[in-house]
Formats: sequence, C-alpha cells, structure tokens
Amino acid sequence: MDEEIVRTRLFKKTEDGFNQCLICAHRCKIKDGRVGVCKTIANRGGELYTINYGILVARNVDPIEKKPLFHFLPKSYSYSIASPGCNFRCLGCQNADISQAYRDEGFETYIEYFKGMKRVEPEEAVKSALSSGCKSISFTYTDPAVFFDYSMEVMGLAHEKGLKNIFVTNGFFTPESIGAVKGLLDAANIDIKFFNDNSYRRICGGRLEPVLESIRGFYENGVHLEVTTLLIDEYNNTPEEIRAIADFIASVSPEIPWHLSRFFPLYKMQDGSVTPEKGLLRAYDIGKEAGLKYIYIGNVRMEGYEDTVCPSCERLLIKRVGYDVLENNIKGEGECKFCGNKIYGVFK
Repeated sequence: MDEEIVRTRLFKKTEDGFNQCLICAHRCKIKDGRVGVCKTIANRGGELYTINYGILVARNVDPIEKKPLFHFLPKSYSYSIASPGCNFRCLGCQNADISQAYRDEGFETYIEYFKGMKRVEPEEAVKSALSSGCKSISFTYTDPAVFFDYSMEVMGLAHEKGLKNIFVTNGFFTPESIGAVKGLLDAANIDIKFFNDNSYRRICGGRLEPVLESIRGFYENGVHLEVTTLLIDEYNNTPEEIRAIADFIASVSPEIPWHLSRFFPLYKMQDGSVTPEKGLLRAYDIGKEAGLKYIYIGNVRMEGYEDTVCPSCERLLIKRVGYDVLENNIKGEGECKFCGNKIYGVFK
C-alpha cells in the first residue's frame, strides 16, 4: 500500500460486502476502487483510507474572530489549516477553489495529485502553531470531516502542548465522530444553512437533521458552540425560516451566539442578490424575540452589531470593528466587569 495513504479509523464492514464510512452523516458505503461523496475516503483492497492525509492547501494565522468565534479567547490568534475536498457541494461556496475542485475526479486522480504534494506531519502543524504564537488550531476553510483522521492526530498533540482545538464546519457529523473528538475538541462554529431539508438536499447535497443532532451532541459534550447562518434572500431569509433557526438554537441554549452573515454572489450562485441590511436587521430582531442573548451581524460593517453586550446590565463588554477588539470588559473566568453576570464562553 502506498505510504501516502493512511487508513481511516471510523468505518465498519457491512453484511452486503461494502465498507461504510462513519465520519459524516452520508455514511457512504464504498466498494473496492471507489470513493465516498467527499472524494477523500477511498476503498483500496477492502480497507478505507484517507487519501488527502497531511495535504494542507491552507496554513494561515487568523484572528479568532474570523472563524467567527466571538466568545472563545477573544483577541487571540488561531493557526488555521485545511485539506482539499468537502462532503457538501454548496452552490454558493466561499472556498470552492479548495473544497469543490476535485469532486468530479476518480480517486486514482486524487492519489496522483496528492503524491506530488509534501505531507505536513501532525507534529509539524502543532510546532508551526506554537511558533506563530497562536492559542489554538482551527480546522477550517473546507470541512474537518474531509480530513478527520489528520485532525484527530493534530488535536491530540495540540492538547499536549496547551493549544485549543476548533472546528469550523457544516456540522454533518455522526454520533460516532462526535464521540471520537470528545475531550479533544474545544470549540466549534457550525453552520445552519437552512431550516428546510429540501433546501439542504438541493443546494448543499446534505440534510438538515444530522446538523441539528451535531449541534446537540457537541453541546452535550461540553464543546463551546457558536452558530452561523448565511442569509440568502431567495432561499432562507424569510421570517418563518429565520424564526425556526432561532427557536432551535434557543432550545439547545439561548446562550449560544448566533452569527448572521451577509451573502455575496459566489461560485454557482452568481445570480443571487446581496443581502440587504434591512433583511439582516429583521433576522436580528427575530433572534432577540426568540430569546437568544448574543446575536451578531457579519460580512458587513454595521456599527454596534459586532459588539458583545451584557444580557443582564446591557453594558458594553467587547467592542469590535471587523476582526479587531478595541475594548474588553469581561474579567476573570468570564464575568461582566460591571454587574458580575456570567458570560457564555471561554475568556481566559
């Protein structure tokens, strides 16, 4: 077996002779010589292998606020890495050049392509994160599900060195993979793209319920959670759908921050329209009516809507402009400086 190809840890053999991947909720049954939906898990000789192991197409030092995470180590930096591929095919993908570019090829084409790229060993990734002064490692830009085995190795080493681990993800996981990262994953920003299963299937090639189950599962496992919704007028920005998303988040915890993001036409949704400010503000108000304590508007400069305000005394806690933190009035383990109210998040 080629040394570049690493056996995946989450799969099972089925009674009908297939190998079934258990990383994401597609639960692909893959026969010998084929790949799963993500195009990065391949069956070779009756075993499943992750064929992009250690192949990093992005290695950046980002403000934690870019993830976006507003309640997790504010004003720190996160070493952000990605491998190519995705288990979704979102028509409005913001990173299509690295997530969608290989989806139509067979696994042998992948293998030949990846052979020409230098593998970044997990130890090297952690060393780079430490030397850059980062407090965390983010598995981002594509989706950590498509480099899950590599992420697992990196996360274990990162914890040994005192680094936190972050997923920025579409949330299309299984109970098996959620259980596998328990104790290793510290924070996650999860997209709720729609609250309509048909939209998930048609626009992303996924389903809604596994995303909701992932949010519940990660929260129950003590992972710090924040949620992002990209508001697309033609598809999800109706009062009914926004209210359903807000109500769901509140049902898990009204403390979970919700990031409302402005849409710009990209990839295969070039004919879409930029989300108007009034649509963003309407969604913000609906979230507040649902009882959510922390709501933010992003991808647009709107004064005050990136700030954190104490839900108890309504004083300004964190002042943000873009990715910059200009003022921070959260003290200790996460208490409001003015009234002592406990603020959701990890601040120390």
